[in-house]
Amino acid sequence: MLSTHVCTQRDRRSDWIGFLSFSVWTLVNAATAIGVFRRNPAVAVFLLPTFAHEAVVAVCFLLRKPLLRQVEGWVPRVSAYVATVITPAFYLACSHWFPAWIKSSPLPLSVTGMAFWVVGAYLGTWCVFRLRSAFSIEPQARTLVTNGPYRLARHPVYASYLLQYTGVTLAHLTPATVTVFFVWLAVVTARISYEESVLTAAFPQYAEYRRHVGRFAPRRSRKALPEPSVPAVPLSTPSRAGSAQS
Repeated sequence: MLSTHVCTQRDRRSDWIGFLSFSVWTLVNAATAIGVFRRNPAVAVFLLPTFAHEAVVAVCFLLRKPLLRQVEGWVPRVSAYVATVITPAFYLACSHWFPAWIKSSPLPLSVTGMAFWVVGAYLGTWCVFRLRSAFSIEPQARTLVTNGPYRLARHPVYASYLLQYTGVTLAHLTPATVTVFFVWLAVVTARISYEESVLTAAFPQYAEYRRHVGRFAPRRSRKALPEPSVPAVPLSTPSRAGSAQS
């Protein structure tokens, strides 16, 4: 198991940095959507869930509970940020310098891909909102969320990204996009292992939750956990309450 350490003091600088960073990104997406809307209103509709998702993420930084425990070392942190930015950065770079790498697929694949994208984007917005008190980018523990979509999957946010990135890959099916998709999948798999290490260390009930609930979807052989009637209790009780899952 990875080394983790307990946090007993709250530093809100990271909350405000995250809020401001994603607020700026939300404004960039909004400006992009306005520009696209003027040229093609139908296409701009597909940007709305992205705008909503980034806005919800920005607000989550201010609503999340204090940090209880986090993984030590730079590798888990780097994996979290790489998993977050690799796909958007790739498509942004290609749109400017390597457009042939993201050329559009035939119409049936493009339509299927857009459908995956829209479903995943709206699902992700809902899941991030339900995670708001435990939200983080880095592998951290703030509070254990097991209700709503988290009754059915341990990582529904990543499941939503899986839908979105599958959709984008289908809509722009080239060797480059397929490669980036599988690189992202490998990195996010490592990111999940780091997150689950810190959650297992922080919450004794997480091991049982993990046995009953699948990673991205419900387990076939086991029932989902019932809605919790009381808040999750951390393994140790620092001077402040909280914990998180990103």
